[in-house]
Amino acid sequence: MRRILYKLFFGNPEYNVLPRHTAYENYSMHLNEIWNNERHNDVGLEKILRLYLVAIQIIFPGLHIRNYFGKKGIIKRNVANEFYVLLKTALPLFFLFSGLYKYTWVVGISVYLMLETSFYVAALIFVSDIFVKPRSYRRNILMLFLNFLEITLSFAVIYGGLGLLGSKVTNVYDFIYFSIVTSTAIGFGDVYPVNDAGKTIVCLHALMTVSFIVLFLNFFTSKVEIMHTVD
Repeated sequence: MRRILYKLFFGNPEYNVLPRHTAYENYSMHLNEIWNNERHNDVGLEKILRLYLVAIQIIFPGLHIRNYFGKKGIIKRNVANEFYVLLKTALPLFFLFSGLYKYTWVVGISVYLMLETSFYVAALIFVSDIFVKPRSYRRNILMLFLNFLEITLSFAVIYGGLGLLGSKVTNVYDFIYFSIVTSTAIGFGDVYPVNDAGKTIVCLHALMTVSFIVLFLNFFTSKVEIMHTVD
């Protein structure tokens, strides 16, 4: 049974080689490469954005998880990262159905993890030249779908925890429903924000998810098409 599980999650053991550099070493090298314009001759706002997107990763768990599990091999690092993404996707659901979403600190955790996802995905776009070629662009599409779902569910926690949708909302399904409707830009209008704070959050939510769909998914879909053409 153990061999079956290992084969399922990690494949052939010979592929699980140690990475050339740790995640911390890559982090430092990426900052230096951007600062010294070693790969991309960017200036001004573009350079500031690229530096920020790489530098901000140090305050989030993802970088430290990749560094720890990288010592166990590339495949195990990637699988650990996938489980971390799954955990972040499931956590908002746990907060909602356990009733913990009513606590301010839980809303803070949801915002914190959602920001990590947003910054990391943005880095895949704007700092793509310093990232190594992924094992599979199709895997990246799957991860992006989970990222999108995480952001949607995290906004549901925010709407519920901050009480932004008023008394018409009766249970957590309404928060999830409204967040999905906003993420997909459907906007039925049967549930809506009741104050200026709610309207502001909805605007940020809509802008973030529309950008995610149009920019990020389109970017990686084109990568998959290129890979298919080459094959």
